[in-house]
Amino acid sequence: MKSGASWISAPKPQLLDSTYNNDDPSQSAIREVEPIFDAANCLRVGEDILYLVSDTGNKLGAIWLQNVLGSRYRVHQLENLYASTHIDTTITLLAPGKVMVNPSRVREENLPEIFRNNWEVIEAPEPIDMGFTGVAYGSAWISMNFLMINPGLAMVDKNQKPLIDVLAKHKIDVIPLELRHGRTLGGGFHCVTSDVRRSGTLEDYR
Repeated sequence: MKSGASWISAPKPQLLDSTYNNDDPSQSAIREVEPIFDAANCLRVGEDILYLVSDTGNKLGAIWLQNVLGSRYRVHQLENLYASTHIDTTITLLAPGKVMVNPSRVREENLPEIFRNNWEVIEAPEPIDMGFTGVAYGSAWISMNFLMINPGLAMVDKNQKPLIDVLAKHKIDVIPLELRHGRTLGGGFHCVTSDVRRSGTLEDYR
């Protein structure tokens, strides 16, 4: 903030009983009573922000985000990809014009519009399930929760050899590391990293 950053605070939800859907298991766990979302519901693609409507983010949250960001950014509500929690085991950005998708959730008919023109769409391979201790807060697709250091270098779980091979075919080098409790903790390398500063300029990838 002291160096010029804007400090934005999302509304703190009351989380009243009326917020939760306890009646219809076919619908989202949260209702449209107040804005609710996690930052991990969002994936920024330059001036576009993909917002996963799910059990951790409702439509009111997307509307609040668009209102506070103004016209510089475009918030896209994704309602038909993955209904459970966050977006970072469903779509992973690799480089400008190159994206990896979870083939069990993303198909041609529900591929976000921004990726339909001039983007190389790569399907992630089946994950190597490393198991969990106690309760799993993440699926085996935590494999897709890897971190792009730059467009040609990724930090990936060393056990995900099929994923490493796919990235290599697309000329992306890998730093293989181990994060043993990803499913137990519900997070991968992308989740546990806070990249607060990157070089470059804001782009429009449409």
